Amino acid sequence: MIRRIKFTSIPVQDQDAALDFYTSKLGFRVVTDQPLGEQRWIELRIPGADTRVVLYTPPGQEDRVGTPSNVRK
Repeated sequence: MIRRIKFTSIPVQDQDAALDFYTSKLGFRVVTDQPLGEQRWIELRIPGADTRVVLYTPPGQEDRVGTPSNVRK
């Protein structure tokens, strides 16, 4: 039985703008922000939850930016 999800990735075009939105507007907290290739691995904690959100777009998957996610509550 799956009991929790460690993290889910949200593909973003501009990591700095996304980081500002998720922290300033939604109140997420930065867990990790470190270089990873040409991007950064930005992992955010959702207040009051175990699940984390990663603002990262895998190389070659830029077409996923702005598309619907199948992750549901």
